Amino acid sequence: MAHRPDVLELLADDHAEAERLVAAYEATRDPERRAALAEQLLAGLERHALAEGHTLHPVVRRLLPDGEQRVAAARQRWEAAAVTVRELRAAEPGSPAVEHRMSVLLDQVREHAASQEGEVFAPLRERLSSRELRELGAAASRWLLGGSGGE
Repeated sequence: MAHRPDVLELLADDHAEAERLVAAYEATRDPERRAALAEQLLAGLERHALAEGHTLHPVVRRLLPDGEQRVAAARQRWEAAAVTVRELRAAEPGSPAVEHRMSVLLDQVREHAASQEGEVFAPLRERLSSRELRELGAAASRWLLGGSGGE
């Protein structure tokens, strides 16, 4: 039987994929390549936010003592990132404004991954069974692939 990743593995893998895109973006100066990488990153971030919002946040609220505050902070970070995403999509490709906003977004992505993996994942792994984590992973996977998560 194939390994079914759990929600925390999937989200950590998605964080790693975002970091790979960030590294590739920072490594190239080709404007067309940067634009393509930026669009990949932006689309992935939108799917990631949906996956977390529909699968992880309800569990964080329910299981962690400060879950409501953690979710509120995560939503504030996403709202800030969403503003940056909209500004990036509206800006002239290759402009200094794009470079500045992209730098801000890259910092936001790194902060998000560090916060989730460092402060949220371990307590959830302690409180949820492997089966529960895999079920959440199946739902998160549908969101990450651009679907509706089955809801």
